[in-house]
Amino acid sequence: AAQLLGQAVLSQQGICVVADYDCDGATACAVAIRGLRALGAKPPSFIVPDRRLDGYGLTPPLAQKVSDLGAQILVTVDNGIASVQGVQYARDLGLRVLVTDHHLPGAQLPPADAIVNPNQPGCAFASKHLAGVGVMFYVLIALRRRFREHDASHPAASAALQQLLDLVALGTVADLVKLDRNNRALVDAGLQRIRQGKAQPGIRALMSVAGRHAPHVEVADLGFAIGPRINASGRLKDISLGIECLLCEDFEAAERLARELDAINRERQS
Repeated sequence: AAQLLGQAVLSQQGICVVADYDCDGATACAVAIRGLRALGAKPPSFIVPDRRLDGYGLTPPLAQKVSDLGAQILVTVDNGIASVQGVQYARDLGLRVLVTDHHLPGAQLPPADAIVNPNQPGCAFASKHLAGVGVMFYVLIALRRRFREHDASHPAASAALQQLLDLVALGTVADLVKLDRNNRALVDAGLQRIRQGKAQPGIRALMSVAGRHAPHVEVADLGFAIGPRINASGRLKDISLGIECLLCEDFEAAERLARELDAINRERQS
């Protein structure tokens, strides 16, 4: 996976992220896009299936949309391990496919160029409870390490991936995965960044509309205040709204989206 993405960075190939429509998928997508940008990739695009029209995961029509965007690399986050037909169709279109997922695989693995999933057969990774966002975070770490070993002068070798830990913490908590030793460390590191005022503008904006204060943020705030506001957009409208909020560089723009997400969550509650 690191070799595939490393080549994409060096040759500035187009990358498209195919995400799931929940908070884990949204944060994993934001981590992928922010992380790949930080590592010097051509700014990636993203696509999320419509829950009502497309169903779940990478389908042939979604693969066609990725190809139509002009991408050469398709990266799934928080989905793809069950998308045998979708991955095959993408390969038939000439796309290189990287599947990153944490769900249990079926009897047949998709014919991707690379699969990163701690729950696939033969994977020796000790922590089997990573959320999708955690899997993508480790892929980025592996990509940075590859640059450090083979091209230490490249900016990717010194990319500050710790800046993504607030997103990793949010997606991990929101997906209700087991907080084993590994996930607990990831969540704690993300909470520390939020408490220190170092969170992404989108997370700061979501905390603001939820009436939460950064210095005192706890796991419960991620699980019961911020996560549901992103999840609501995937259930009632379009999770892309949540992803755009998490990708905002400007707090005022993030706050506008956060208020919209807050209104959608109130609608969901009623």
